[in-house]
Amino acid sequence: MAYQALYRKWRPRTFDSIVGQEAITETLKNSIKRNKISHAFLFAGPRGTGKTSCAKIFAKALNCTNLQDGEPCNECANCIAADKGALADIIEIDAASNNGVDEIREIRDKVKYAPTEGKYKVYIIDEVHMLSIGAFNALLKTLEEPPAHVVFILATTELQKVPATIISRTQRYNFKRISKQDLMDRMVFILDQEKIAYEDQAISVIAQVADGGMRDALSILDQLLSYEQDSVTYQDALQITGFAAKEKIEQVLIDLLLDQTSQALAKAEQLLKDGATAKNILDELIDLASKVLINQKMGSSDQTEFVTENFGQTVASIDPQKIFKLIDLANGALNDLRYTNQQQIPLEVFLVQSSTSAAITTEAASPVVAVDDGLASQIKMLQEEVKKLTKKVQDLQANPPQPASEKTTNKPAPTTRIASTSTNNRKQVYEVLKHATKEDLATIKDIWPDLQSVLEVSERALLDVLEPVAASPDKVVMKCKYTLWFEKASSDGDLLGKLTGYIEQFSKHSYDIVLVPDDDWLDVRQEFVKTHKQELIAKKRQRLENFEENEPEEAQGDLEVVTKAKDLFGELVNIKD
Repeated sequence: MAYQALYRKWRPRTFDSIVGQEAITETLKNSIKRNKISHAFLFAGPRGTGKTSCAKIFAKALNCTNLQDGEPCNECANCIAADKGALADIIEIDAASNNGVDEIREIRDKVKYAPTEGKYKVYIIDEVHMLSIGAFNALLKTLEEPPAHVVFILATTELQKVPATIISRTQRYNFKRISKQDLMDRMVFILDQEKIAYEDQAISVIAQVADGGMRDALSILDQLLSYEQDSVTYQDALQITGFAAKEKIEQVLIDLLLDQTSQALAKAEQLLKDGATAKNILDELIDLASKVLINQKMGSSDQTEFVTENFGQTVASIDPQKIFKLIDLANGALNDLRYTNQQQIPLEVFLVQSSTSAAITTEAASPVVAVDDGLASQIKMLQEEVKKLTKKVQDLQANPPQPASEKTTNKPAPTTRIASTSTNNRKQVYEVLKHATKEDLATIKDIWPDLQSVLEVSERALLDVLEPVAASPDKVVMKCKYTLWFEKASSDGDLLGKLTGYIEQFSKHSYDIVLVPDDDWLDVRQEFVKTHKQELIAKKRQRLENFEENEPEEAQGDLEVVTKAKDLFGELVNIKD
């Protein structure tokens, strides 16, 4: 006998065996027992929640000759034929492939014929939202005034696409997502019946991935049994579903809450290598952080839901605002995943932000913070530097620099945006732009992928937010995507030194690195062009003159070839550079 998938083999055959929809099944059973059968039903809800199964059981019960308290007996000829899909009075239609007006008109023409074997002729139209507007219009009259022996059951996963005129002519039942516990209980029952060993953690992972859909849960379980027929293990479930191990997620969360960025990055890198996806990691971090918040607010001492030893005690004293911030950042990273093919970048950016943002937020919110003497002196020095830079910017606004070749006029000073790039840094960028060449920039871009392979995990994320934008024979300007990273990288001499060394190793040439924030790059470049306009024009003119004086012999040879071609072929010749 051919193998049958678990979700088909264990499809419910009675109302009582449908999981998680007790209110709906009880209502349908009562309508059958009291003989109060409506002419049209609409089953709406997420995929895999029992809509089609419930429709088939209801159709079978309507035609059962030996009802058992509203349930089909599954023993009479009609029930057996219905289970095999051979009962002529139960017609199943897939609206996804039969969505035209002609198909619905055919139904309308045939509903007048009486059932041949049962009491009712039942039409089950699956994915009814796929019908065309014309098909819906053709169905309206039949739904409003059908023959007494006809029952329509419409099923859909997208209720908002079904016209209100259709919905108003039916009894609507909203199927809900099946709870995680109900999914686990059903899988345990099936595995016990199949005599297959399992681990509780594996069943929990499958139920979480299934997201409220019984069919999805059984499909994943089927996949695991194909992978290893004798048992269902936790490690196999993690491998097949791509779900991250819970204990590792707890360790990542602790690292983030304790501002241990490099450790969190390294653990996340290992999770990705083990098969987890960036979405899985972010989902689990959000779920775990939410549980930590709930435990804190409720003062719960129950640590059984955590895997890592002493995890509950470690996170109990963490500031709730920091956990709230982490959840917000994780949700933002999940949203960013939709717009990039490089899924690890939003994850890595989130890991860095969430492990440093709390300290930044605290400093911004309150100028008075408890710090040690060394940090206090650094803050004081930075404050003095900010004052100096602010004064310089104000002076530049009042007296903007002008080219030497232009005369000073009495025009009012132009208004400029105060950029985060320091005056000294701006001068370095100008110096690079004065001597920039396309060849040097191409050299840096060519070796960029090689740098990924030699940097450590915690340093590799830096390359994803840096981009070389200009290069001279001895320096390269790199714009930094995030201001936070610009500040961090600018102050990290060891990292810049290491990056400079690797660039020299791969390019066989020494380049110093000049960093500029992404937000400031365009302004800096435009200001350079404005203040060095005459100098740039003079250089360009000189290059043109040198080219004309030293035109290569090959160009003369090319000119002779073109002339000869024109002599031979006339106006048919089309010259392209």
